[in-house]
Amino acid sequence: MDSECNFTIGHYKYLISEALHSGYKFCSFNEPTLSDQRVIFLRHDIDVSIDMALKMAEVETELGVRSTYFALPNCSTYNLLEDASLKKLVQIAEMGHWIGLHIDLPCTVSEAHAIEEIAYAMFVFYANFLPLSPVVSFHRPQPQIFTIKLPTLVNTYEDRFFKEIKYISDSRGQWREGCPCKMFRGANHPVVQMLIHPVWWITDRDVNEAWACILENRKTVMKEYLGINVSPFGVLLANS
Repeated sequence: MDSECNFTIGHYKYLISEALHSGYKFCSFNEPTLSDQRVIFLRHDIDVSIDMALKMAEVETELGVRSTYFALPNCSTYNLLEDASLKKLVQIAEMGHWIGLHIDLPCTVSEAHAIEEIAYAMFVFYANFLPLSPVVSFHRPQPQIFTIKLPTLVNTYEDRFFKEIKYISDSRGQWREGCPCKMFRGANHPVVQMLIHPVWWITDRDVNEAWACILENRKTVMKEYLGINVSPFGVLLANS
């Protein structure tokens, strides 16, 4: 395992192992915990690639930990309702992980009641296609998100998961307080929410390959769609 602090899968394995060695239990957001337990609410916002999330889920399964993967309905780089996307997320769930909904609200939506209505409507709709756990995370959360309590859904930015426990995130590919492997080693905080974005956990050597893979995937999907459904493109693409 990689003990040098960096954003590689090798170091991710080391980070998780340090938490396990310190006695942390990995829990879902709607799972009751005991006051004397060391707990990590491990969460992944899938902002770019379900394939990257699937790779991370396989690593966690290998290590014997479970986490919650939040799928983004209006993502620019994957279509959540494509058969391939749904199958991969079901694969993640079948490994024992949880699937939540990652909600990116339009900037025109700001009233708390409107946010609540949208969250419920989206959850009910996507629960028809995915084995969703009753938990949502908000993409680029607006200030009012932190005060919202959803009666039958968990909001990962509620006080009990954001202010009342230690919250750490790899947003923008950096840790504000240093790599958490040292924090876990010392068990400095009994309860932690840790947000990991799978896209950051690739090396510089791999980023070009990842970019090419994302582009090729979208090109393949577009070619198939246009070739079958739009006849002028069918002729063009058949000769390309």
